[in-house]
Amino acid sequence: MTRRHFLQTAASAVLSMGLGGLFSSHHAAAYTHEIKYLRQIVTHDPQTTRMIQWDSESLLPDVRVEVRSAGMHTHADIYIPSYTYFDIDDTAQYTYHAEVRLPRSGDDYRVISARGTTAWMPLPIPAASGTVRALLFSDSQCGESYDVWRNLYHAAWHRHPHADFAAIVGDLVDNGESAWHWESFLAAMEGADSPLARHIHAPALGNHEYYGLNWTATPPARYLHTFALPDNGSTDFPGHYYSFTMGVVHFMVLDTQFLELGTRGSLLKVEQLAWLIRDTAESHAPWRVVLMHKDILACGDYQTEQGTTAGISDVGRVFMDTFDALGIDLVVSGHIHTYRRRQIRAQKRIKTAPSTSSRDPRATNTSTSLPSPTTSPPLRILPPPTTSIWRQMQKSCTSPAKRRTARSSIR
Repeated sequence: MTRRHFLQTAASAVLSMGLGGLFSSHHAAAYTHEIKYLRQIVTHDPQTTRMIQWDSESLLPDVRVEVRSAGMHTHADIYIPSYTYFDIDDTAQYTYHAEVRLPRSGDDYRVISARGTTAWMPLPIPAASGTVRALLFSDSQCGESYDVWRNLYHAAWHRHPHADFAAIVGDLVDNGESAWHWESFLAAMEGADSPLARHIHAPALGNHEYYGLNWTATPPARYLHTFALPDNGSTDFPGHYYSFTMGVVHFMVLDTQFLELGTRGSLLKVEQLAWLIRDTAESHAPWRVVLMHKDILACGDYQTEQGTTAGISDVGRVFMDTFDALGIDLVVSGHIHTYRRRQIRAQKRIKTAPSTSSRDPRATNTSTSLPSPTTSPPLRILPPPTTSIWRQMQKSCTSPAKRRTARSSIR
């Protein structure tokens, strides 16, 4: 099946479910001509702060963010944003960002400049305890049209309007330097009810964010300009990896693109592993979840360090033992365009998503790996694991630690 045929078929399937008519292409209240792609980005503590961002083709005079408490329509806190400027793919862009504080009563925000004002947008405050609800996406990249991504993204928010946040686990766009791809990706997320402006988003780097206009590896400058992410303390890789705590769950977002970094890949490995150990030790949340793009299994992708297309991936060999040692409960990945429901942990069936803090997450020394659904073709639906697959995976592993994780990683 060609990419074009897949896109047409997938779009038709969504429309046949009656979802296409729910979403118009834009919602004027969420943005002005000068304020584009208004978005909420996760901070280290989403219960108390939020990063508000938007793009503009020119400098905005007298621009500010106003935040008001529920029921307090006569008073608003004012935040003056910072901005970055870049020119990629012959497109000049100003990206504004302001980190705002959230009063406990619940808030709204809007962006005001001399050239226009957005509507008031809600600032949802996640619960400090109890259930954490996330929408997990990956590989939203599209080659010719982002309509499939638009339909899937809005359908997910329509069905789960009370989700605490959305994570996009890499390969957000098909080409990391293409202005058309980034604008199409972000425009698709505005839509009828402006979920991009109304809900928290947590992105992760994928290999396609590292692709330049000539389709060779290049630093992910456009991604790093587009998202003002929590500080990781790094001078060499700011924005490449970060963490945040949402209620009872601590999330760690990793950069798995060691291959695309070339000679700097080994530096990222060492730095990120050291940070992962420190960050986990500093968190007191009972659940620990990792979000990263490349999977711990090769699944047909050629692994340059091992010279193979099967078994544990190069990325898996970097992280698996550390994940087990740190008691990571769940690893969500993308990249391989594969989805399988996953409910086996330490040879026992459990829910794939934690909902309470009553269980000790380190009761078993294994990490569960789950590939997230993809919107990009081709999508492979794998059958349930069989006894022969279990035996094959056990034989292909060389250490007890890898054996434990491999058994819990079959999808």
